[in-house]
Amino acid sequence: MSSKLKAGWMALAAAGLASISVPSMATMVTMPAEQHQGAVGYITGGLGEREAKLFEQQMSKHSLAIELLEHAGKAEEFTADAKVKIADTHGHTVLDAKAGGPFMLVDLPPGRYSVVATLKHDTLKKSAVVVRHGRLARATFEFRAHTDG
Repeated sequence: MSSKLKAGWMALAAAGLASISVPSMATMVTMPAEQHQGAVGYITGGLGEREAKLFEQQMSKHSLAIELLEHAGKAEEFTADAKVKIADTHGHTVLDAKAGGPFMLVDLPPGRYSVVATLKHDTLKKSAVVVRHGRLARATFEFRAHTDG
């Protein structure tokens, strides 16, 4: 191959590579690492619009999706730092964790659970969350707005 032809091909290849768009690390959003408490796995987070959308896309891969909202006037805002406690029908705690955002995706075996969420001094409870094989169960907690940090 002549050196002019080789140089031409190299220039075309470089131009082609330069036109490929590679997302920067700043724009990539990934799911937080899965955590475990005993036999229960869970992922918590969802802060920011991109991560919240990612959590919504990943919900169907888990047996229970918990959503934590706080009223702010007429609007609802996602919240973080709620304490979430899940107990089985015998009253045994299977998960007791702090939410790292407005979503908690939990992997539980089929059964009936009670879920308690506490934000600041406000405690809400869902007594009959039923987890079925292959179906997503959801529990949404809506806290009233707090003005006392």
